[in-house]
Amino acid sequence: MTFIVSLVALLIERFFDWSHLRNWGWFSIYSRKILSRVPGVKSYAALAVVIVPVLIVVVLLQFVLHGFLYGLLGLLFQILVLLYCFGPQNLWADAFGTITSLSQGDVGFASEKVKASFNLNTAETREPTKLHQLLMSGIFIQANCRVFAVVFWYAILGPVGVVGAVFYRTVELCGDEAATAQSAHKVADILNWLPTKLMSLLFALGGNFSHVINCWRKKSNLSLSGNDQFLVDCGTAALGMEDQDKFPVDGSVERNAISLLDRVFIIGLVLVLIKVLLV
Repeated sequence: MTFIVSLVALLIERFFDWSHLRNWGWFSIYSRKILSRVPGVKSYAALAVVIVPVLIVVVLLQFVLHGFLYGLLGLLFQILVLLYCFGPQNLWADAFGTITSLSQGDVGFASEKVKASFNLNTAETREPTKLHQLLMSGIFIQANCRVFAVVFWYAILGPVGVVGAVFYRTVELCGDEAATAQSAHKVADILNWLPTKLMSLLFALGGNFSHVINCWRKKSNLSLSGNDQFLVDCGTAALGMEDQDKFPVDGSVERNAISLLDRVFIIGLVLVLIKVLLV
């Protein structure tokens, strides 16, 4: 079931933009109400108070639906939960839309598009080359936190995989709340450590193997806070674009990055299948 759910969810996310149906606004309202009832609680305790009830509800729903219609409802529930935990915005729709904006030549508009779609600071960046470099970095970083890490924690936890997916996404969302931001960022760094290491190794299989392995050896000892930079460096090495002075501004590198990610997700699905067959 783990492989089927991962495959279906990834295919839907890759070829359809359903991000308008993925609204997490309720979580912010819920977390603020919960935290208002326990004022002064420490950051890690606040994080647990917010997230644990959500995980309990998910576990109960999975248990209740497990036996209905020969498990079909349980399967559908897991697919919907995994899809809901992606994003919140669709990676591929944002990437292709931003590439188009950059190609139109309006630097100001393109800068705002990069900032809005990938949450990158473009305030002092108006050079097309820098914007394209930022976009490539954003694609790699967001590929992990929007999709790859969600699938990783879903697949790694097996029968209760949806708990892993929901836990990852809610921790990321708690990073936007003042009361839980500090602990959420630290927990998110821990949760991202393994996925970024695995994803960077998959870059080697899907791209320039020797360049990625050399980068991996040199920079794998970065601290937890260096997860994003490590991923960007390995992704850049996989594309053979370490020389940033020769970075083209026609969107070709970003499209190659998306193609690399497609290969990475295919290889990742093969690994999920192997895990399922071996367990």
